Order: sequence, then C-alpha cells, then structure tokens
Amino acid sequence: MVLVPPSEPVLSSTYTIDRECPGCLVAVRGEQLESYVKCQSFYATRVNITVGGKNARAHTFPTGGFRPTLYTATDEDHMAAVTCSVGNDDDETVLTTTKTLYVAGRPNYDILCFLSLSIYKYYQPTAKN
Repeated sequence: MVLVPPSEPVLSSTYTIDRECPGCLVAVRGEQLESYVKCQSFYATRVNITVGGKNARAHTFPTGGFRPTLYTATDEDHMAAVTCSVGNDDDETVLTTTKTLYVAGRPNYDILCFLSLSIYKYYQPTAKN
C-alpha cells in the first residue's frame, strides 16, 4: 500500500485588500468566518484551524476544502494569525500554513479606506458607541 501525504494547505479568502494588508485574509467584523476564509488541501482527512490560537471548528467539503464554522470575526481577531494544519490517516505527516487575518469594519472609518468596492458594498457599517 502506498501512503499519500496530504498536499500543502493553502489559506485563502473571498476578498483581498492588498494595499492595506498585503497577503492577509479578510473577514468582516460580526460575521461568520466561514463566509470569507477557506483552507485547501488534497488527501487530508484531519484538519485543525485556529484563529489567534483559538480553535475554530472545521467543516470539510468533498473538494478538499475546509472552512472554519461557528466562528464570528471580532475586533480581537484583527491581525491575528490564522493557522491551518492538515494530516491524514495513512501518513503521519502534518503540514501547516499561517496567514494574518484583517477584520474589516473595525472601526467604521477603516471600511472607507478600502479600495475594494466588493468588500465595501458587502459590509454594512454600524454606529460607533
């Protein structure tokens, strides 16, 4: 039997804001992270996703993708490390990748600085307390 290790995990997000945070993952404050962030790895049967050291439950898709579920982006998560570690039952190899999470909409004026119209139109600003 040939053991096939998982492929190198790749973290990506739906939106990018390269001018404000090159290479960062992007999420919107107060919204579920699974709408914005995914980890891709083939042949992985085990995955662990953390945000700032806190575990985020991972949902597995048949296409080799994983999304953090039941995790809401907060101000505390702004510029936190998101880590995706993958492995499988046939091989002891564990591969890990990490990227920084930029939480859009913290505070309100951040969103006005974005050049990405898609993130601006998606985000609904909230009043400052």
